[in-house]
Amino acid sequence: MLTRRICFVLILYTCCAHHVFGQSDYTKHELGGNVSVIGVDTKGAFNNDKSRDGLFGFNLQGAYNISRFWGLKADFSYFQKQFEAGSADFTSRLFQIGGGIKLQDNANTTRFRPFAQALIGVAHASKLPRLLQENSSGRLVTVLNGTGPAFALGGGFDIRLTKRLEFRALQIDYNPVRLKGESFQNVRLGIGLNFRF
Repeated sequence: MLTRRICFVLILYTCCAHHVFGQSDYTKHELGGNVSVIGVDTKGAFNNDKSRDGLFGFNLQGAYNISRFWGLKADFSYFQKQFEAGSADFTSRLFQIGGGIKLQDNANTTRFRPFAQALIGVAHASKLPRLLQENSSGRLVTVLNGTGPAFALGGGFDIRLTKRLEFRALQIDYNPVRLKGESFQNVRLGIGLNFRF
């Protein structure tokens, strides 16, 4: 008899909680896209100041918000650049896919929405250049192909334009990638649109 009462109370609580908390004042789903550039840590493979080389591409993102402030996020990005230096003529490509968490005020009435995110995933590179050695006899540049772990830690700023549409004014991520025993300390920038539903 006691077991039946406990089961009845649990079922009643579950139904009521679903009804009360189901009427949330925040958006559950988001889809977005950015035009992006990534500064790849090539160690100055084809420039003289040892800086990063910029690859251009896009970044697609989706999120499921589990509460007003926390969400689960998936991310896909693609970048490429044509390199022409001396006898070298090739196209570098970098694909990344990852997932993780984001922190953002997801209330429907919030107009300015800064966010932070932490993602982990995998990267695949095709013909990614890297300066290995430079001395008086010349420069040793390698071109890497392969797959390895990738991370993204950063954030950005969304501005609500309509009930469903936002302008992503800025997204910046520290985006390290490890390929073939080499660590690339990359930085990713983007602007775009975000849809909430």
